Amino acid sequence: MNNIEQPNTMQYNRCAAVFKVNGQQCTATTQVGRKTCLRHGGASTGPRTIEGRRKCAAARTVHGEDTIAMRQERSLGSARLAVLESIGFAIGLMSGGRTRGRRPDRMAEAYPELQKAFHQYQLKSNIPIT
Repeated sequence: MNNIEQPNTMQYNRCAAVFKVNGQQCTATTQVGRKTCLRHGGASTGPRTIEGRRKCAAARTVHGEDTIAMRQERSLGSARLAVLESIGFAIGLMSGGRTRGRRPDRMAEAYPELQKAFHQYQLKSNIPIT
């Protein structure tokens, strides 16, 4: 008697979005065939026209306004700072702790002429190469 199915009932799933503030799951029901509710992008169809698809591919933003060009410029800027910091510590201009974390990947692209001149200076002055 307890296992009687009710006819004409639709089963809705719960939205899979999680709130950042408290870590709880959204209580809204999902759109049919979607994983999220209307507020969390369940009604989004993405770009439909060819022009819209091209714009999305050209922008390729991941979070907000950061484009690939902006991320690359920021990466090159941190590489430039890392090069200047390493030279400053090597010649004794700076002392104390170094910047924490791994070194940037693009250090070879940041100030190549300065790095070459400093390497030659290290060879002449017998400064240990770091």
